[in-house]
Amino acid sequence: MLAANEERFRRIYTECLERPAGDYAELLRRGHVSSQEGVDVEAWRADIRRQARQDRIRVITSRDGARGLAMLNCRIADDRAMDAMRGALDRVVVLGELRERSRLFGHELGSWFGHHDELISTCERCGARLYTRLGSERIEDGEALNQLCAGDELSDP
Repeated sequence: MLAANEERFRRIYTECLERPAGDYAELLRRGHVSSQEGVDVEAWRADIRRQARQDRIRVITSRDGARGLAMLNCRIADDRAMDAMRGALDRVVVLGELRERSRLFGHELGSWFGHHDELISTCERCGARLYTRLGSERIEDGEALNQLCAGDELSDP
């Protein structure tokens, strides 16, 4: 991975996974957040809603198994709705293509993390990294796109 992309990967990892400012700050920054593993989901959801009420912000919270989810409840203007949907679809297509390309090397990518147009993922078997920046000057970098998965070797006794 190029040094500049390595730095961006580490920064996104720290911001999104370690969340130094907390889950509510992450919600405000990204527009959505999920709870960390092992937390009391109902207490987490209540805390997110409490902070949002204090700030007079509308949020939606839900539960997906052992994880809590929260997102800002924002209305998109009618004249921007089609562009927003097109952008979301383009993002899903690109990330799906990257997932498939990494599978050619035997990788199984986990969840995507990031913000705006920069996203990261890692192989759940071997930890190979993938960094991408979407947009007009797209960047795709990382071991998951050019090295065979070492996951089977890691699981051997």
